[in-house]
Amino acid sequence: MKHHIIYNPTAKNGGSRFALDKVCARLREAGREYELYETLYRGHARAIAESLPDDAEELVVIGGDGTFHEVLNGLKDPQKVRMVLIPAGTGNDFCTAAGISFDPDTAMAPVLRDDVKPVDYIDFSGRRCLNVGGMGMDVAVLERCARGNIKGKIKYLWSLIVSLFTFRGYDVRLSVNGTVYNEKALFAAVCNGDRIGGGIRICPNASVEDGKLEVVLVRQMSFLGMLRTFMALMRGKILSSKDTLHFYCDEAEIFPDRARTVQLDGELYTDCRVLDAKIVHGLQIYR
Repeated sequence: MKHHIIYNPTAKNGGSRFALDKVCARLREAGREYELYETLYRGHARAIAESLPDDAEELVVIGGDGTFHEVLNGLKDPQKVRMVLIPAGTGNDFCTAAGISFDPDTAMAPVLRDDVKPVDYIDFSGRRCLNVGGMGMDVAVLERCARGNIKGKIKYLWSLIVSLFTFRGYDVRLSVNGTVYNEKALFAAVCNGDRIGGGIRICPNASVEDGKLEVVLVRQMSFLGMLRTFMALMRGKILSSKDTLHFYCDEAEIFPDRARTVQLDGELYTDCRVLDAKIVHGLQIYR
């Protein structure tokens, strides 16, 4: 069989080269053929995935959550491929949730013993998301991260702290499990994985293989309430807050008060009028 390797050389500030060398060595040792595709710009991983031949069923993706997101959205039919994800980004939140090792040798081991396990992903009106999609303060945090010069996980934590003091929620309408909720939300998220921002547990009990979405909506609150919420979020206790709504479901819709920017796997999409989410099961991942 032939493996198609999509590799982001800028992931982990260039540290992904170590992972690539390990992956190629393991494939050569096993007598496997492979073809390497190197991303050159933002969005290139998606373009590469779109251009893969129809018989490309074995993929190795080396990068972070953004690279995985691009590849998933470029595939013609995700159900027809088997992927190994090699975490080489800053946060690596989905790989953590899916139990994928950060060591490239260990992450490649299931490939060589043909050990594939299905995981879920979220379909947002045709846009696919592996981990978490949402709107509100998480978007403000990502926008602040993009503007800043701080590198690594600390940039997300710093942006989160600043946003707690500056962000004001907005009205959303949530439709889930046959009931409609109208709330002023600090943030609203649809979760497959359990964490964002390099380890912040927004939905601690979420599973990437249970066939269910989890929706977390945190209401806008007072300044003291915001501080309590921050502490609960950092301890993985956000679901116990009286200002948090939490649901298990197969699908959900979240309507903001007007067109807003949303994030899917940390990637920003502008002018979104609804997050229309459905769970999809059966993405084949080596793990």
